[in-house]
Amino acid sequence: MNSRWSVSGAQRRTGDVRGLTLIEVLVALTIASIFALALYGFYSFHVRVLKAEQTRLSVQEGARLAIDFLVRELRFAGARPVRDGPCAGFAHLTRAEGQAITLQYDFRGNTMGTPPDGCPDDPLEIVSYTYDASGRLLRRATGGGAPQPFVADVPAGGFLLRYFDRDGNELVPPLAEGERAAVRSVMVSVQTSRPHPDPRIAAPITASFSSMVFLPNPSR
Repeated sequence: MNSRWSVSGAQRRTGDVRGLTLIEVLVALTIASIFALALYGFYSFHVRVLKAEQTRLSVQEGARLAIDFLVRELRFAGARPVRDGPCAGFAHLTRAEGQAITLQYDFRGNTMGTPPDGCPDDPLEIVSYTYDASGRLLRRATGGGAPQPFVADVPAGGFLLRYFDRDGNELVPPLAEGERAAVRSVMVSVQTSRPHPDPRIAAPITASFSSMVFLPNPSR
């Protein structure tokens, strides 16, 4: 009798073992899908944030590079360690427009490492910046050479130059020779801009820098 009851109990315990029902499988798949979607959304969000930050750093680097170069070179405009000679009192600016400027200074002889010779006619002593609207580029040229791409992603109006005389009066470009000689300071503004990497955001990512440069070596 005890043996029969034991077999019957084993049969009851074996009968209690069941597989997952269809509803349980669907519930499990739904939960897994929700988790996967949440994980993918989290990943996509951080990818978009990273791309936006990379774009922001890139446009800031371009605008800052342009400002740094312009400020540094404008401070040298008209520098002439050699006071006498055929080029004494040469102009510090030979072109002064709203989106273009050419400056010159004497810092070397015909070859690198040689002392100044009094004239701004040696390599690298003439520097030009011009805005290329078709390519959205700020171009730079030295020594009278062809302008080369310097900073990209500059929108229309993203490169502006304003000129002021000794008394702070603004001179309206383009400036003639006499007006260029009167320039004592230049306001430089550079903006770079790129479309936002997230197509859902219409506003571009921009960076803007401005600086007032006082010219320590005006024409005499």
